[in-house]
Amino acid sequence: MTTLAAGPTPAPAERGILFSGPMVTALLAGTKTQTRRTQRPQPGQGAASRNPFGQPGDRLWVRERFFALGHWQTRRNARKGREEWFFTDLTRQQGLAWRYAQAHDAGSGAGGDPHAARIAGAAPTWHPRPALFMPRAASRILLEIVGVRSERLQAIGAADALAEGVVPDGDPVRAYRAVWERINGAGSWDADPMVWVVEFRCLPA
Repeated sequence: MTTLAAGPTPAPAERGILFSGPMVTALLAGTKTQTRRTQRPQPGQGAASRNPFGQPGDRLWVRERFFALGHWQTRRNARKGREEWFFTDLTRQQGLAWRYAQAHDAGSGAGGDPHAARIAGAAPTWHPRPALFMPRAASRILLEIVGVRSERLQAIGAADALAEGVVPDGDPVRAYRAVWERINGAGSWDADPMVWVVEFRCLPA
């Protein structure tokens, strides 16, 4: 009997995921091992929501606010019939490393140029960039999914609230409610939406 050699193990799927500044701080401190995200659409609002984050073993690379060396330029958008701004990131081309809004500690690293502005033809300098526009190469935090489940937001207990990275001061669930409403707006907690609960571990950088 001929034994067929096993093929190469496929690489884990990777997806980007946005985190706010305080949650990036919790990730760096090792105190955050869960995240809750609202399901879209909610049950009864159309097609069933599908888990967009992946399965255990898949990876999530963190998008956060950062600084990039570069400059702004304009170019003509023929379809829209107007000039549009775009940012050219020169960080890697210049052999430099991206900088981050959330430093590992309060005194480490430099941020952006306080005089940076959207001016065509200006010399390259360090500009603040939204988390949404972080390229994969700039991400410094990689997470491995260990579990995904679906539940109501208010089903969270004290242990899970602490795993969300809240500062343990009094009632962890109340502290997490404040974090949720700061991110999602007033009334978002009382709406008690169905959420995806993603559990993960931080992989070595």
